[in-house]
Amino acid sequence: MYCSATGVKRRGGPGGLNKVCGVSPELQAIVGEATMPRTQIVKELWAYIRKNNLQDPDNKRNIICNDELRVVFGTDIIDMFKMNKLLARHIITLDTKNGGSNSKKQKSTNVDAGTMPDADQCLVVISDKLANVIGTEDREMIQDDVLKHIWNYIKANQLEDSTNASILCDSKLQELFGSESVPASGLIKMLAHHFIKKS
Repeated sequence: MYCSATGVKRRGGPGGLNKVCGVSPELQAIVGEATMPRTQIVKELWAYIRKNNLQDPDNKRNIICNDELRVVFGTDIIDMFKMNKLLARHIITLDTKNGGSNSKKQKSTNVDAGTMPDADQCLVVISDKLANVIGTEDREMIQDDVLKHIWNYIKANQLEDSTNASILCDSKLQELFGSESVPASGLIKMLAHHFIKKS
C-alpha cells in the first residue's frame, strides 16, 4: 500500500501528510533517511535538487536528473508534476495492520508502461537477449537491479543522447529493442517485454 501522491485520500485518516512513511532504498540515497513524513521527503528532495542545480534554467518546472535521480525516476528529464506522481511509488505506508498486504501487493503488481517498477525487490526472469546485454548467466534478478545494470551498460558505452533525452542503441540494444534509438522515458516499457514477474 502506497501513500497517495496528493494526500487527499488520506486527509481524514490519522496523521495525514505528516504520517511517517517508509522510503525506498533508491530514494534514501537522496533524502538520507529510511523513514520520514511525506512532507519532509518532498522538502529534502527539493533541497537536493536545488543544491545540485538540477532545475532546467529554461523551464523551472523541469528537473534534469543526475545519476541518483535517474535511478529513482527512470528518465533523464522529468517535470515536477510527473515527479510527484512517480515519487509516490518510492514512499510506503508503515501501517502495521497492512504490513502483510504490502508485501503481497509488491509481488503481484504488474509493470506499468512508462513508469518505474512498483516493487524494487520484485524478482523477474529475464530473456536471453536482456541477459546478453547485462552480461549475466543468471536469469532470475531483482527488477530494480535490471534497470541499474541497463543504465550502467548505457553509460559505459556512452549511448545517452542528451540533446533529446534518448538512448542510442548499439548492436546489442538494437537486437533487444528493435530500434536504433529509444526515448529514455520509455526504457521501462521496452524492458517490460523482456522479463516476467515471478508469482
